Order: sequence, then structure tokens, then C-alpha cells
Amino acid sequence: MTDDAFSCRCCGSRNRATVLDMGSVPLANDFVAPGDEVGDAFRAPLALVMCRDCCLIQLESLVDRERLFSNYLWVTGTSQAAAQHAPWLAQRLSDRYLETKGNVLVEIASNDGFFLRHYRDAGFRILGVDPSNVALDADAAGLTSIRGFFGSDIARDIVSKHGEANVIVARNVLGHSSELRDLIAGAALLLAEGGRFVIEHPYAYLMREEVQYDQIFHEHVSYPTVQSLANLLEQFNLKIVDVEFAPMNGGSVLLEAAHEGDPAPEAGLEMRAFENFIQLNEPEGWAGFRRAVHRQRDALRELLEQLADEGKVVVGYGAAAKCMTMLNYCYIDTKLVSAFGDANPRKQGLLCPGVRIPVVSPEDLVALNPDYILLGAWNLQTEIVKQFREEWGFQGKFICPVPMPEIL
Repeated sequence: MTDDAFSCRCCGSRNRATVLDMGSVPLANDFVAPGDEVGDAFRAPLALVMCRDCCLIQLESLVDRERLFSNYLWVTGTSQAAAQHAPWLAQRLSDRYLETKGNVLVEIASNDGFFLRHYRDAGFRILGVDPSNVALDADAAGLTSIRGFFGSDIARDIVSKHGEANVIVARNVLGHSSELRDLIAGAALLLAEGGRFVIEHPYAYLMREEVQYDQIFHEHVSYPTVQSLANLLEQFNLKIVDVEFAPMNGGSVLLEAAHEGDPAPEAGLEMRAFENFIQLNEPEGWAGFRRAVHRQRDALRELLEQLADEGKVVVGYGAAAKCMTMLNYCYIDTKLVSAFGDANPRKQGLLCPGVRIPVVSPEDLVALNPDYILLGAWNLQTEIVKQFREEWGFQGKFICPVPMPEIL
């Protein structure tokens, strides 16, 4: 299938196959104040496709990145999972590279500087780059940050003012970039000889196998596999030299890349062979995913409608962007879920886009005396369940929505 409006963000091809079409839905971070009738009125198509030439899984159409990221509600520091992951990653990078590679570390999409603070404390000389308003907060807190979309221009500016980077960290950002080739080109320009480009992103294999379709929203432009990422890096004379996993965002891949001439051997070849064996990089391998998503949607609605008919009070917790996809795709509104709790004060007092479910503090959520809590941030299930049981004394039940709805 070809269309002049589509161009692969990796190779420029127009040849793609549809993986999942979710129709037109609101933007996941278009939370609105009560009484605002138009703030979440915008709808955009949300269809996942795979490039038949380079196998990158990506959104078919894009929303302007300025609209998506300039005024951002998500802040890293509110996540307990991030609070545990940040010191681990900082120590790992320090142990591996601080003495042998150098101490200049640049983080792409540094958000509120939560990880930057840990890199600094581990001994690195830090610089963050982020396009959103929270970059200003990080910079004001002494975590040096540039506000902007990272790419070749910003990379050249950093090199001229600060020199090359010994370590570049890109956590959870490759999938957000509509200018993916420019981002990688910028990293190649900025990375010092012998340096390491550290990439962490949710793994498409787990999205497929565990029916994590809520990972799909307008901010997530692409969903790399190891093979498709290797294809992208090769265009800029970079190679994968290490592959591991990280327990973040439902299961992530943690890769390290280096310049093509680096003496470190290429890594990830076994994973690429495994991906090809299970058809992860072929459209035909995603047919079961599409069917599973439809079954999950029907089962979740059926469960919530049954609980509503029984007069049960159902609320949700974790008003994450991923959850907004599920709520709108499954047509879940206040008739089925009366409120959503979230620890992020930037979201409290607002309404979920499209479905208009009010967002409240965790304490206010417990005060509603719910019978069930739907886990919007299901990837933080252990953290959330423990907190509600131990801190707030919740005695009811939880609902984990994926891979199929389950009452805990």
C-alpha cells in the first residue's frame, strides 16, 4: 500500500502495511479543566503501520510536535519506578564509562532533570535537552538544560560550546521523535570517538505478546525492534555494541551504540535472528495482535458494564497517556469509571481527554470508597497495589486491563 502522505521515518519508503487502526481519538495529554468544552475536541487518526522496506513500526500520520510536547504534563520525578531506575542506570554508566570514556554526558529528552541529577551525582558533567516547558524548571534548579528538539542543529551548537559527548542517553525518546533520522544524525555528530550512545525504549515484542496496545498514542511515533533500530543506526555509521533489558514501561530494551569504527564487536545479532524467526519484523506476524486487541476491548467493556449493573463503584489509578488511549478506544467514560487518581499534581483537578473522567489525588480517590480500581498505569502494578494497601488501607480489588482484563 502506498500513499503520498506517508513517508517512513527511517528509510523514506511509502510502502507500508497496516498493523492496527484505532480510528480518530483525542490527544493523550489534552487534559482539560472542568467547563472547558473545546480543549479536548481535537481528534487525529491513530493507525499503526509497518514499513515493508525497513520494518520500522510507526504511526501512519503525525500530529505537529510543537502541539504535543511544548506544554507537557508528564514529569519523571512522580514515578517510583523511575526513582529506582535512575540511580541504577547512573551507577551503571559511571562504572562503565566515567574513567575510560570521559565525563561529558548529554541526555536527550531530559524532562524535569530527574535522571540528570543522578548522572551528575555519579560524577558526570551533565547537559539536558528537552522541548517542553519542564526543561526550564530543570535548568532553574541547576540541572543545565537546553529547551528544544534535539537534532543536528542543536548537536552542532553543543559541540561548539561544550565539546563532544562521551555518553549520550536517550531514554524513552526515539519512539517520540517525528524527525527520527535527524535525531540519530545529531547523536552521531555529538558522540565522541570511543563514546557510547545509550538508548532505552519499550520493546515492540512485548507490546505484541502482552497486548500492550495502550503504548500506541500520538506522541509515540515509532515502535522500534532491535532489527529496525539497527537499520536506522547503520545509516549514520553507528552500530549496536550492547543489548540488555530494563524493567520499565512494560519491558524495555537497553541498547548501547558506538561509531562504526569502534573496536567493540557488534551485538544483538542473536536477538535480530530471534525477531526474524517470530516474524516480529513482518506485517504477517502482527495479525494475532490485532485480533487480541479487539478481544481485550470487548472483554474490558463487558467487565466494567457488569460491575456497573451490580452497583459497584469503579475508579481508576494512573492517568498516564497510555491509559487515555485505552479509555477512548474502549469507550470508557464516567458511567463505567467515576474518577481517576494520579500522583502528578499537574493532572489533578483536570478531566481525562475525550471521556471526561475527573482526575483526583490518591487520597481523594480512596475517599470515594471504591470497590474496584482499574490500573491505568498497569506497568506499575506492584508499586500501586502496595501503596494503596499499605498507605491508604484500600481493601477492595484491582483490575489489570492487559493482556486480558483480570481481577486481582
